[in-house]
Amino acid sequence: MEVKWVNYLETPLRGAELTALLEKMGSQPSAVTRLKEEERAELSEEEIFERLVEEPATLNRPIIEREQTAFLCRPLEIIKEKMPEYDWSDYL
Repeated sequence: MEVKWVNYLETPLRGAELTALLEKMGSQPSAVTRLKEEERAELSEEEIFERLVEEPATLNRPIIEREQTAFLCRPLEIIKEKMPEYDWSDYL
């Protein structure tokens, strides 16, 4: 299995890419943001989405994307659960 690493700080997601990723995850922007709860509560999902695109550091990561699905790997051990067939020892 090939794993492609994308550093979202160096290569930020465009709006369409983030939309596709959220659709695969079945999630709203508020589910993948690093914004504090108080700040999230003051913003609409659209505003959070815009913030994620404009400020990539607000995107919670890592996110693993597969052909049909994607999932947030926080804590990192979730990677092992979701993709047990891959040897993550070099990364975790």
